[in-house]
Amino acid sequence: MKRLIPGVFAAAAFFVCGAETPAPVKPFAAEAARIFPEAKEYAEQKPGIYLVRDGNQKTLGTLYLETIGDDERQFGYAGTIEIAVLFDNNRQVAGILIGRNQETPSFLNRVRAAKFLESWNKLKLEEIPGKQVDTVTGATYSSSAIRAGVRKLAESYLKPAETEPKPKQPAAAAVPVPTTAAPRNPEIIRLERRVATLKRIVSGSQVLLKQLRERKEEELQLRLVAALEGPEAAGKFAEEHKLMFFNHPGRGSRKSPVDLAAEKYKNSKSEADLEALKAAILANYERMLETVPPHNAEQEKALAAAEARLNALRQKQHSPAPACKMKFSDPEAQAQEDKINRLAAAFRQSRDPKLLEGLRKEVTRQLMRDTLTMSARIAEKERELARLREHLEEFTKDPDAVIRSRIDALTR
Repeated sequence: MKRLIPGVFAAAAFFVCGAETPAPVKPFAAEAARIFPEAKEYAEQKPGIYLVRDGNQKTLGTLYLETIGDDERQFGYAGTIEIAVLFDNNRQVAGILIGRNQETPSFLNRVRAAKFLESWNKLKLEEIPGKQVDTVTGATYSSSAIRAGVRKLAESYLKPAETEPKPKQPAAAAVPVPTTAAPRNPEIIRLERRVATLKRIVSGSQVLLKQLRERKEEELQLRLVAALEGPEAAGKFAEEHKLMFFNHPGRGSRKSPVDLAAEKYKNSKSEADLEALKAAILANYERMLETVPPHNAEQEKALAAAEARLNALRQKQHSPAPACKMKFSDPEAQAQEDKINRLAAAFRQSRDPKLLEGLRKEVTRQLMRDTLTMSARIAEKERELARLREHLEEFTKDPDAVIRSRIDALTR
């Protein structure tokens, strides 16, 4: 019994250490807990894949993380969005989780309110890429980025897995595969349009804010004309007074306080109702003075993020290409290269030191293997070169003898 006690303590210590949430999982732990409230532990099964367990070590499901770096994610409204996919024990999607992001919170709230994240529920991993999901009105960029992330995640884990080892072939050195670059990167085209649109929005918003602050009386008169005579008359008034006028109809069928006050005055023509209309216009004006600056700041932030992303993509496109993906004729060597690429992608996403250590070991193993292969090839080339030198020396000493020997061999 005494001998068992150290083992018991060791097991208990192991369990406590294992219960700590791994660094790559932490951004998703809170959302995962909403789906699996009993979740207490995340045990790594493979790079990027974690078993979700309760306090009794019972498996509740599986969490799949992205294996791509931030530069490979589709840009949303104000930045990129990390996602993960949670599966239940039937291998069906239990939820799409959102991790670190720079997105405007109101857009993500719209995505959640529209139940967009539930669009993939009950699907199996292999069914995800073929699922057609519409973006969310009012959060198009955010929902499009999430949709692309979910599809990429599924596709990354659906790549053909290594099967039974094939008969070994002589190891071949890596051969870079030349790639032909597409004429234009689709994301660069999309970001160029986005930047142009945001510049127009930011410029217009800055002009509007200046107008609200410096030309209050004319702004109030413009709004009164719009309420009583309509947008066409307001447009003419704005043109005559060099003002900016936005004719943005309200969303939905609900009328604004200004619309209701204008209707009431048109029916009564009373001085009291006219004053009530002016008060409603003033209240709307003051509300805009409060809301336009933070709106402008949000738009400027989105513009800066989009421009930074666009510049990074342009530099990447025009900079010397990084090392090509290596292709090997030896299946074992190719399997090792694929493993290195997966570990590298997982580390770029999580910055987990354990993954970096694993990557270092695999790269070291690969380089040692390549060194041995190259050494063997060099030795073979040296032997071949020695034979060629010997033949050359014989020929230069007595060319006639070499020619006679060759003819004799051919005519026997």
